[in-house]
Amino acid sequence: MLGIRLILLFLAGLLATTRINAYVSQLLFSRITAEDGLCDNQVLHIMQLPDERMLITTQGNINIYDGINFSHIHRTHIEPYHLEGYHGYYHVYVDIQQMVWIKNTQSLMCFDLKQNCYEENIPQLIQKMWPEKSKVSDVFVDTDYHLWLLSGRELWNDYTGKTITLNPAFGELQDVDVCGTFGYLFFSTGIVVCLDIMTSNISYTEVAYTEYEAAKYSHTSMVVRSSDGKFYQIRNGSESIFLCFDTNNRTWQSLFAADFTMHTLAVKDVGNIYFTSAQGLWRYNVKSNTRSKLEKYSLYEGAPMSASANTISFDRQGGVWVGTYHDGLLYAHPDRFPFHTQPKASATFPMQSHRVVDSRGYIWEATTDGLALTMNGVKRMIYSEDGLSNDCVCAIVEDMQNRMWVSTVNGISCIEVMHGEVLKINSYHASDGVLRGSYNSGMAQLLANGTIEMEGRNGTTIFDPEEVMHMRSIQLNPILKRITMSENNVTLDFSALNYAFPQHTHYKYTLVQGGDSLVTILKPGINSSYIDAKGALHLDLLKLTPGEYRLKVEAALDADSWTGRAQEVCFEILPPWWQSTCAYAAYAILTIIVVVSGVSLHSHNQRKRMLRQLKEERLMARIEGLMEQCARYEDERQVQHIAEEKQENEMEAQDAAFLKKAIALVEMNLGKQYSVEHLSSDLCMERTGLYKRLSAIVDKSPSLFMRSIRLSHAARLIREGNHSLAEIATLTGFSSASYLSRCFQEEYGCKPSEYAR
Repeated sequence: MLGIRLILLFLAGLLATTRINAYVSQLLFSRITAEDGLCDNQVLHIMQLPDERMLITTQGNINIYDGINFSHIHRTHIEPYHLEGYHGYYHVYVDIQQMVWIKNTQSLMCFDLKQNCYEENIPQLIQKMWPEKSKVSDVFVDTDYHLWLLSGRELWNDYTGKTITLNPAFGELQDVDVCGTFGYLFFSTGIVVCLDIMTSNISYTEVAYTEYEAAKYSHTSMVVRSSDGKFYQIRNGSESIFLCFDTNNRTWQSLFAADFTMHTLAVKDVGNIYFTSAQGLWRYNVKSNTRSKLEKYSLYEGAPMSASANTISFDRQGGVWVGTYHDGLLYAHPDRFPFHTQPKASATFPMQSHRVVDSRGYIWEATTDGLALTMNGVKRMIYSEDGLSNDCVCAIVEDMQNRMWVSTVNGISCIEVMHGEVLKINSYHASDGVLRGSYNSGMAQLLANGTIEMEGRNGTTIFDPEEVMHMRSIQLNPILKRITMSENNVTLDFSALNYAFPQHTHYKYTLVQGGDSLVTILKPGINSSYIDAKGALHLDLLKLTPGEYRLKVEAALDADSWTGRAQEVCFEILPPWWQSTCAYAAYAILTIIVVVSGVSLHSHNQRKRMLRQLKEERLMARIEGLMEQCARYEDERQVQHIAEEKQENEMEAQDAAFLKKAIALVEMNLGKQYSVEHLSSDLCMERTGLYKRLSAIVDKSPSLFMRSIRLSHAARLIREGNHSLAEIATLTGFSSASYLSRCFQEEYGCKPSEYAR
């Protein structure tokens, strides 16, 4: 018995050590695959967006994960932009304008997170930012989300909009980052150039290694900044090397070299650096200057899996994300599973804890229908609708901080007595590492080191209450996922971005209208109609009175600590149309109209009777005059018809000559930048006049008219088969082959390749 007790104490101590060190090798991972909504299982890159959503790029798509659902962004027909200066492999950036830049060898794609679509015209986007350029050779985004553009040897940044000319002797620029007010440029030669961002003046240069060594590491590079002013860099080529540049003392340090390719670099803290490789996950300890390799990941459910990975990223909640080659995502958090379950032990418990008198003198009794609490002589019952994990209570124990821990047939609950008599209840289940199935009656005890053990039918759960409390310290910043409005009803969906403990997400919403406000706290389990199992909030605001509203939503793991950033939504409920100010004005106007109309109608009828007789007398005379007038009109119409036919023949001849001249002018300038303004000038017409004339003759605008002529010549060249599509685009005045292809399909209903066949 003593031996078993010592083993349990050792395991509890091991849990505490794990929580302190929280190394990746000691974490339990959960898998997220295509079955969970990921586009595909080949993960290329992981990063956290400024709003704390996770952006995961896979072989097929961009995936954006909010902790509840994945949204996929399809490329459709977008062609990558040719990035001639980038010779590295896959790299993803997000800039301050929420633009995602995806680089691969000599190719670039850009995705707009605000518009949720790919940017079709990257040169136009570049020219908006850098008016002197429409083409760039490389793109960088620093740790502070600012954009740097490279064109040849000219470097532009969005801090100042200034251009810096780089010395060719530095080599190929491969990485850019910032620290404070200084920018750091990392070159293929191993040189780092420090420059003042505001003045663009170079402060100093340092080189990491010799020219001979530079040839071995010139292929790909990645730089990550740590919070203590250091840059960690991996470089690949015929060999690989892991470097550190200290901005404080301006020195390079070679940490270690390898004969395998290093993939993604991630800084967990100032003491631990991680990078991925096909051989496994590596951790470098800065303080001890040692490295270790993790060859297997421990999975929460299932056998361990190989630690070879493509990418790794640490989020701002303390979680770690690993992207595998073919097995999807892995996610872990050091506080995620505070409960540890061991196979059933035969340890004896000092007493059967069915009835406990706590340090305050309160009496707690376990029953099969709730937890009985006698407080200051008053007895009350606590049920699952109050937050208890289940109504069938098995055992009770008090921890060192006077919290009560209760085991049931479906999980464990923690009860805190707040302000004398108010109870705060949090429950934990199998998703937290709690034993599945029922616990044994009366089998719970507090160990000397502060941990608690509870025996169940399928094993024993051991946990440190302070570790369980620590999980509540994660700061949650909810986002609005969707809003729908129907008459005076509003439905809103929120995600707390709670990756580690979605099942424990609490929400607080404040609805403000005018001077009135309503604050409501929603708890998981208790308010399951609002909070689903994934921690998403589905809020229905029904039958709202007309007016302007402001809704503030907060999320937390502790209902008494709302430290995260609130999400605010403003909306207005309009009154029904029949109760609006305009409707009441219309009612008044209608009443006036009815009264005035009644009076007018009576007067009109009187005048009508008086005029009827006079009209009858004049009718016969008017009929005779009308017959004579019709005869004269018929004669005049015949004469006018003959004149109109003559005029139309003359106009058709003029239109034909005009059209022939316009076509000739366009054909003469096929391969030139010949615009509508040029055509109108050559025809000695204003642009509006040209538009009206062509619209009247061919029912086309000038631009479509010119495009049809160019497409006609393009079709002829395609039929001849002597030129490529790019050459045909140049010969017929189109800016690119893709634009020619799109216009050709709109004009002829098929692609140029199909037309050629």
